[in-house]
Amino acid sequence: MSHSVVPEILAKIEPWLAGCIESWQAQPVEGREPTLPATRDGKVNVRGVARALGLKPSQEQHLFRHAELRAALDAVAIEQGIKPVGTRPEADEMDKAVAGRLRQVQARGNELSKVVAEQAATIERQRREIRGYRAQLGLLEATGQLLRTEPLK
Repeated sequence: MSHSVVPEILAKIEPWLAGCIESWQAQPVEGREPTLPATRDGKVNVRGVARALGLKPSQEQHLFRHAELRAALDAVAIEQGIKPVGTRPEADEMDKAVAGRLRQVQARGNELSKVVAEQAATIERQRREIRGYRAQLGLLEATGQLLRTEPLK
């Protein structure tokens, strides 16, 4: 198809989306319902958008194929809590897998932070002990006297 289809559709979609945004913003914040046509699984219903714009069924494809048309729809969809055009269920599964892996990595990072903090505390305790032993050794060398470090029995 010629490139003249995109400006024609863009001229229709921009005012229609502006109306959708106004209708959405006019709703109370609690309980807002999307004003864009959506499928049952929460994605933008491109066929519904095409019908609302008065496009021919053969022109639906342009809403998928042309980034400038898709970007306009996606921006409003995301604002209204709808999944963007062309979202696939596999992407949701991959997102869940990535989120799960991220949680594992963060948990591991938290564990490592705890271990590092424990090791730092142990090193500090050992340094104090070493300073005490050096002081005792210095006293022994200077005076020849042993210093009692344990309580009397």
